Amino acid sequence: MPDLLLISDLHLGSHLKPRMRGEWVHLAGRIEETFPRFMEHYRNHGSWQLVINGDFIDFWNVELPGRDSGERLAIRRLHAVLDAHPAVEDALARFLEAGHGIVFVTGNHDAELLYPGVRTALVERLEGALARAPDPVDVTRTGRVRLAELTPGRVRFVRWFLREEGGAWIEHGHKFDPTCATPASMSPTRDGTLVQTVAEVATRSFTNVMPEIDYDAPDKFSTVDYIRWALARGWRFVLRVILLYLRMVGRILALWAGPGRVDSAGHQQHEEHLARVAANAGLQMSTLMALEKMAPPPSATTVAGLVKVTALDHVLAVVLPMLLGLLGVVRGWWPWWIGAFGAVACVAAGLAVVRKGRRKRDIADDMLRVAASVGEVTGAPLVLMGHSHRGTVERSGSVVYANSGSWLDGSHLVVRRDPESGRLFRVELRRWRNGGVVRVQDMDVPQTRDTGEG
Repeated sequence: MPDLLLISDLHLGSHLKPRMRGEWVHLAGRIEETFPRFMEHYRNHGSWQLVINGDFIDFWNVELPGRDSGERLAIRRLHAVLDAHPAVEDALARFLEAGHGIVFVTGNHDAELLYPGVRTALVERLEGALARAPDPVDVTRTGRVRLAELTPGRVRFVRWFLREEGGAWIEHGHKFDPTCATPASMSPTRDGTLVQTVAEVATRSFTNVMPEIDYDAPDKFSTVDYIRWALARGWRFVLRVILLYLRMVGRILALWAGPGRVDSAGHQQHEEHLARVAANAGLQMSTLMALEKMAPPPSATTVAGLVKVTALDHVLAVVLPMLLGLLGVVRGWWPWWIGAFGAVACVAAGLAVVRKGRRKRDIADDMLRVAASVGEVTGAPLVLMGHSHRGTVERSGSVVYANSGSWLDGSHLVVRRDPESGRLFRVELRRWRNGGVVRVQDMDVPQTRDTGEG
């Protein structure tokens, strides 16, 4: 069996939107230069199963004209991204032609891979570019989740995870991030269209029309950071930010209030897919159910989650005391100075309470804890994820957790096999730098008995 090469979070296409900043356009051009050299290096050195562990294509940030929606729009976005990155597409096709396999693990930014038409289009572009005649495109290529069953020289897809008994558990990791998760995640549809996450609505409603800010600012900015960022650009800009913020909040609340955010057919399909995945993976259904229960509720399904993610708790803590103080002055309930002093005191107290009850978002640290629990539940000694954009190799108890980081800074993972036993025995975090590989961290994979088999 081949060694594993894992990359994630390239976010191809994130520059395909109006008024995009110049550095992101430059980054897209840089990917066209560096990614083919990276792929050529590994194509010519060893036998590999390439795992693209989520967020390879950034469907969230691709804005196209027209009135298409759902699967049709997703297919157009896919073609637009690949047309903008011909060298990346060619590098993947050459990797396949050399006999290496490629499997796409669904992430939060590329959940559109759940659409059969998107998978078909991607396979046709990659395998169709090969000199040999490809097999007929099979859009059901999402059933195999065991690494040993992946076909060399072919493209495969998985909805949630890959596994190897007693070896590794691989998933993007966004299911454990409330802002990026949806209920019934293996078939999150409503009237045939994917249900948006809170993070996607925020991206499309705010970040995509605010090119002055990074697309991943929500992972780094606090409420105070947003205020400082807006004030530094003047009051006219502040007004624009407020209007966009109110529009974003309205759309997020509409998402929460929508009847049956995932329709009954979507829930049924989710359960059917879950049962098939459990059978194909050799897992008890109870194991997958336990993993689903480990994940916090998606932000779109709870009032508390929506209030926190939109910072409405901060807004209400400021606005309500001020309105009450002003109302008291207008109605003559108290003098203006008492109203002003009381409003300021209430605002200060309210903000203190809100900030005390809010834990700073640290997705990388959260994922380390989650990975340890995933390894314990599934019996996998090695858990591999992406999503956090921070490459790392760490050990928690009997579980080794490795994150491929974001390929935008060259981060990737290599997992080696013992040539005699075929067992995964060592994981390495590497970076692609100036046409070569730098080893950043490495760790042996402990031997353990896989307890997740059915």
